[in-house]
Amino acid sequence: MTLDKEILTLKGDKVAEVCQMHIDSASNQRKAGVGLILRSPHEDLIAQAVRCEFKATNNEIEYEALILGMQLALELGFINLQVYRDSLLIVNHVNDEYVARDSKIIAYLKVAKELKQKFRDCKLKQVPRDQNVEADALATLGATFKPTELASIPIAHVLEPSIQKVYKVDKEELEDQRDGATVLSSTYD
Repeated sequence: MTLDKEILTLKGDKVAEVCQMHIDSASNQRKAGVGLILRSPHEDLIAQAVRCEFKATNNEIEYEALILGMQLALELGFINLQVYRDSLLIVNHVNDEYVARDSKIIAYLKVAKELKQKFRDCKLKQVPRDQNVEADALATLGATFKPTELASIPIAHVLEPSIQKVYKVDKEELEDQRDGATVLSSTYD
């Protein structure tokens, strides 16, 4: 499904309900990336990897992730947003628990707070990294690939190990061969 169709699916009558968003960011020597996952109360989902074509510190790209996610939620018409992320610093800045000191971070914080005001309700919550792995994977994807390298990346689902069918047939043969033979190693047991 294209992003446009996903957006139309999400808009519907769900605007007044709480949209959940998991966000993360990643940076490496090549560039920085952002991962966004928006989920409606009815389990409608938009997952997006974003590549940032500029240099940024880890904290700056953390704010880019938050700002891009909030902008997307507003574009979709959501007015209630619950944001989950693993950056304690950013969450505490926006929730007025920590004070920002760097001039660029202060500017990012100002933009984030202005966006937050556009929601009827917008809450940020820090979660452990293991509860944000999907957004993290998308952020890494965004930081790794150039847009021209891969326009879309399909995800294949493998339901059983590649050797499963062969193993079902050969297991009986192996058991027959074990009678009277020495087995050096077995990864099937």
